[in-house]
Amino acid sequence: MELRGDLESFPLAQLIQTLEGAQRTGKLDIQGHLGGFAIFFQKGRIIHAQSPYSSGLPAFYDAFLAQDGTFVFLSNVIMPPRRITDSNTSLLIKGTGLAEEYARSGIHAEPFELKVGLAENDSDTAVTLTADEFLLLERAGESESFDRILKEAEFGFFRAWTALNGLADKKMITLSKSEA
Repeated sequence: MELRGDLESFPLAQLIQTLEGAQRTGKLDIQGHLGGFAIFFQKGRIIHAQSPYSSGLPAFYDAFLAQDGTFVFLSNVIMPPRRITDSNTSLLIKGTGLAEEYARSGIHAEPFELKVGLAENDSDTAVTLTADEFLLLERAGESESFDRILKEAEFGFFRAWTALNGLADKKMITLSKSEA
């Protein structure tokens, strides 16, 4: 049986709960403004995910960026190995929380519109970076698109976004919207 629709009428969290309740096995394909996302289910449990920027757990959380896309659930697919072991409930709580936090942040540029550049800093004060901040800073260069950094870093939008905010707070990078 195939299930299809749009995320405005059937939000992702509700869709996941429905597939879990029905103990469905297959792939939920989501097409949103950022590209394609896939969430794999085995007897209703989420076991794997893929996004344009990552796979596994980060990709699952990235799927919550697709607020206005379309979806189709396919039962007849080859299943990938299990890379997600958290319960659906904990995944939904964290995923919806990240999406709400992002919505409140005020950063509403698409990854391909956002430019990340190194800030000039003449201070001798030591700065402590997280591992993710360091990796993102290595990729920032003079002025790179956040989209390209995401694809190279391969650790998912929300994880990169957290590191990006940390670097901006530490005045290590500048953010600007690219000229279209």
